[in-house]
Amino acid sequence: MSLVLEEAWNGATLDLPKEVTGEWWTKLLEKYSEDGRSYHNIQHLEEKFEQFKTVKHILKNANAVILAIFFHYYEYDPKAMDSEEKNSVHFNKFADESGIPKESPLRTAVVDLLQAATTHSTDAHKTDGMYGSEDQHYFLDIDMAVLGSSPEHYSEYTAKVQQEYAFLPETTYRNLRLKVLQSFLQIPNIFASKEFREKFESKARANIQKEVDSLKQ
Repeated sequence: MSLVLEEAWNGATLDLPKEVTGEWWTKLLEKYSEDGRSYHNIQHLEEKFEQFKTVKHILKNANAVILAIFFHYYEYDPKAMDSEEKNSVHFNKFADESGIPKESPLRTAVVDLLQAATTHSTDAHKTDGMYGSEDQHYFLDIDMAVLGSSPEHYSEYTAKVQQEYAFLPETTYRNLRLKVLQSFLQIPNIFASKEFREKFESKARANIQKEVDSLKQ
């Protein structure tokens, strides 16, 4: 198992009851190792924490971002429309069992981050020339970083995502995927933060445009 993930989890839960955090660590590993998770799996988590490390020093509440990353896809079902809402419930259950007060800055911050993931859109995404520097901007950008990866890695990512939607007829999948990709190309900014935008925006748009062109063939 990845030491990167274990160290992140242990660091973010250092002051919480070990019995509870150990039990949830096991649950997290089981969830992210479920059959059918071609992309949203342990490797995906590892890649996200590689990106997290590049901006950890900028974050206002790094532990909240760590916990939000772990719970963002705790439950993942492409057939369901409410997985992200359910994951807020799962986090709150973890927080209750860990004795994190409802009004604590940590708990409030994680809930807010998970809520931001349901829309995946902020003013910094929708406004040309505007940058975001709040934790939610970095949290969302970490999740999108794969879009700006190398063409080879991007191809692997798209193949894995399609495997997760294997229950759909290919034509249906292609139409849905096209709709999502074209929405990315239409917004001013795919990445909210200055750091991620400078590193990934142009690569992401090139990767997405190439995929759009291939899906239209």
